[in-house]
Amino acid sequence: MIKTSPRRFRAEVANLKQLSSSGFELTFTREGLDFQAGRIITIHGPSHAEDRSYTIASGEDDEHLQILFRLIPQGKLTPRLTALKPGDPIEFSGPFGEFVVRDPARPIIFVATGTGVAPCRSYIRTRKDLNLTLVHGVRRADDLFYRDEFSLHAYHPCVTREKGVGYHGRVTRFLESFEYPADAQFHLCGANEMIFDMQMLLKKRGVNDFQIFTEAYYYRLYS
Repeated sequence: MIKTSPRRFRAEVANLKQLSSSGFELTFTREGLDFQAGRIITIHGPSHAEDRSYTIASGEDDEHLQILFRLIPQGKLTPRLTALKPGDPIEFSGPFGEFVVRDPARPIIFVATGTGVAPCRSYIRTRKDLNLTLVHGVRRADDLFYRDEFSLHAYHPCVTREKGVGYHGRVTRFLESFEYPADAQFHLCGANEMIFDMQMLLKKRGVNDFQIFTEAYYYRLYS
């Protein structure tokens, strides 16, 4: 595991890409930052109250850093992020967090809602040999971020408000009968409600606490 002390960096925006009606990918220079896939950086706004943390969505060896975020029109930071242009300065601190792959030799079942797929993308861009299955829950199909990349792996999109793409329903319903190896590690990332429901489901199915790792992004109903 990379043991890097958090530092503050001044970077330059390389690109801003809109991925869905409210989802964006921001790319910027990494300024020599070393990190382990699954770790977090804090993007700094003009004041401390506007700082927000995001899991890195790019791989450990990628040239640039990338974050995945959703525009919150009344938010303090994301409207500023969506106005950025190539060449603009951006400040960040990091890396933080421990939502990393503990044992890459064991199967991983990654369950995400919304932008919670960001660390999963960092995992697979870093380790091509991971035995990883992704179950991604969203309301609408256009929020299935990076589906082309994930489709190269065991990938199960779950869409609650539209039919025609993947499983129609919540990730928890999909996983009620999903078969998985006894030694699988479960990585749960996204809405707090999903994480709570998945923990209850997995415990009922006999999964031990030490096999479950979580990263809560937000508190909101995910249906």
